[in-house]
Formats: sequence, C-alpha cells, structure tokens
Amino acid sequence: MNNNERPGWEELESLDAGGLGINQWMAIISISLGMFLWGFLLALAPLTTRWPFVPQDMVEYVLLSAPTALTAGNLAVGKLSDSYGRKYTFMVTLALYGIGALLILSANNVYGLMAGIAMAEFGLGGEEPTALAYLAEMMPTRRREEVLIGVTNSANIGAAVAAVLALVTSMSINLQREFYGATIGVALAIMLLTRFMIPESYRWMLFRSSRKNNLIGSSSLRLRIFVLASMAITIVLTYALLALVMGPYLFPRLTSWIVFLYNLGEAVGGAVGIIMLRRIGVKSFTLMAYLGGFITMMLFIPQLLLMPSNLMTFLLLLLINGVFGELGWAARVVLEPELFPTRTRSIGIAAVRASAYVIYMASIFFTAGFTINEYIIYNAGLWGLGFAAALTWYLAGVETRFRTLEQVNEGARNA
Repeated sequence: MNNNERPGWEELESLDAGGLGINQWMAIISISLGMFLWGFLLALAPLTTRWPFVPQDMVEYVLLSAPTALTAGNLAVGKLSDSYGRKYTFMVTLALYGIGALLILSANNVYGLMAGIAMAEFGLGGEEPTALAYLAEMMPTRRREEVLIGVTNSANIGAAVAAVLALVTSMSINLQREFYGATIGVALAIMLLTRFMIPESYRWMLFRSSRKNNLIGSSSLRLRIFVLASMAITIVLTYALLALVMGPYLFPRLTSWIVFLYNLGEAVGGAVGIIMLRRIGVKSFTLMAYLGGFITMMLFIPQLLLMPSNLMTFLLLLLINGVFGELGWAARVVLEPELFPTRTRSIGIAAVRASAYVIYMASIFFTAGFTINEYIIYNAGLWGLGFAAALTWYLAGVETRFRTLEQVNEGARNA
C-alpha cells in the first residue's frame, strides 16, 4: 500500500498476520536509535554532575531537570500524537532532543547544562509513548512483544555506552564532549533519514476516521491503570534511584561504574526477556520479572548487614537486580501499548508514566539524606508494589500474547 493511502481493515489484517517488511524494519531502526539516545541522554544527567562547573549544591537540581521535563513531554506530546499522528510527532520530538543535545554539549555553566537536559528530555519523554504506540500498532501480532522488548532495550545500551565513554574520557571534559557529540550526531542522521521513510500508523489513520468510540469497560480500565501505574512506579523509581541517583548521592567516585553495571544488567535482561517470552505468556513473564526483582532487592539487606564493606558483592547484586529490572521494564513496555485502545493509546501511556515520574521527582529530595540501608529498604518496598501489581494481573488480567490489539481491547473495532 502507498504510504499516503488510507488503509482499510483488509490491510490491517494483512499487517497483523504478516511478517516484518521494509516499513517495519525502518521503524525498528529509527525507534531503536531513538531509544538508544533516550538512555544515552538520560545517563548524561548524573554523569555530567562530575563536570567541573557543576557545584555540589546544584546536583539535585541537575538530576531533577531530567524527570521534570520528561514528564511534561510525556503528557504534552502524548496528546499531540493521538491528535495529529505518530509520524508527525516523531519529527517534532527528533528536533527537540537534537537541539537539547547541542545545548548540553556546548554548555559552560550549570544553567546551560540544565536547559539542555530539560530540552532533550522533553523531546525524548514525548517520544516514549509515541514510539510504543507505533510499534504496537504496526508490528505483526506474533512479533509484537519481541519487537517492543528488543527496541526498548536499546535505551539500556545507550546509557551503558554513555557511562563507558565517561570512564575512558574522564581525564578531559572536552574529549568527553567530542565523543558524546560524535555518537549523538551519527544517531540523529540515521534517524532523520529513516523517519522520512516510515508510513503513518495504519491503526491511527483507521481509527481516526471511525465515527464510533473505541473504549473498554470502566472496571477493566481501572484494573489496567492500577496495574500499569504500579509497575511504572516500581520500574521508573528503582531504575532511576539505583542507576542514576545513588551514585551522585552515596558513591560519587563510582557514579560512572554504577550507571554502567546496572545498565549492563538491564541490557542482558532484555536479551533474556525476548527468549523467555517466546516460551511463556505475557502474564507469567510479568509475574516472574517482578518476583525476581523483589527477591534480588531483598538480598541487599543481609549483604549490608553481614558484609557492609564488601563492595564487589554489592555491585554484583546491583548487576543481577538490573537484569530483573529490565525484565520488569520489558513487561511494562509490552503491556502499556497493548492495554490502551488506539484513540487514546499514546496519552494513556503518557499518563501512566507521568504518575511514576512525579513520585520519582519527589523521591530525589526525599532520599537525599538516606543512608545506604534506608535507600535499599525504600527500593525493596517499591519492588514489593510491583510484585503485588504483577500478581493482580496474573490472577485477573487478560493474556495478550498472539492476540491482536482489537482482541485485547475487546469492542475496539468499530468498522
């Protein structure tokens, strides 16, 4: 079908039942690079707190600039995506975080740095719900979950690469800027080319022209929002607090290593998640991910009580918890676009994520004076919340594996 033609149900059914064609591969490449930059630029917030012009009393505000702008971008651009289309939104967000990256790399004071981080995260925050919506809507049913996990795992690789670059260029801020700039520039160039080549989402075009609403029942919607919001709170806060905030607060000299190790664990978890999801359903996968995250976080408590000075054991547990962190992330990024109908998919994802980021912003200040023991107990409680949500979905939710989005959101097809 020509990219400018309006699709019908026949084209949509062919898309769901088919394989990965050129349009899907262009989308996978483009959105994978977007997720790579999302992780890369998000990691720059804690990594740049080591730059010489960032005073110690401004570290909290540098860290806060990322989630504040990301939350605003989620909500503002999420609505834009549902109203004006996925492809149009992709071009807007690309411009926003391209400008933000330039501001970060050229900053020579903390305020310029914060402005760059905020601009970049506003664009990347807006791209999150749009990207998840597009992938869910345009991938074949049998490959949907695998693609969602694989593409979003690029964020962990991006953060790990940023940390490695920070480690190998730690002797020179100018050298860091050059390496960061080269990485970002190559990614943006490829993304610009591929985004011109992808079509608009078939589902978005089809449902936009439908005269009927595609809504799910209120009781089912409440359950979905509770489960998704709880999972988002768990994953957003534990990732951010362990991978991004703990280093500057508790181990300033180990910040780059902590960012690297946690994201390495998450990158490994993404590969494991794809393999596991091929063998079990989404409900079982979700339950296993959050139970594993809760158990591995609880293991930090005896480690800190019995071997408080054993840094290697602590970092190993951090790496293992990162694996389950990614499995929990994978379950969430699969369910978020699957459990909202097409008309409100992007803003639904954005609203769920925004609730988590608001709590994360409060936690930056709330945990500022925590000891390491208090820090771990707080994160264990967050994993407990996620496990409770996963168990609730396992018992009362619907299985989404090998089902079309219209089957998952029963009653959504109105043609």
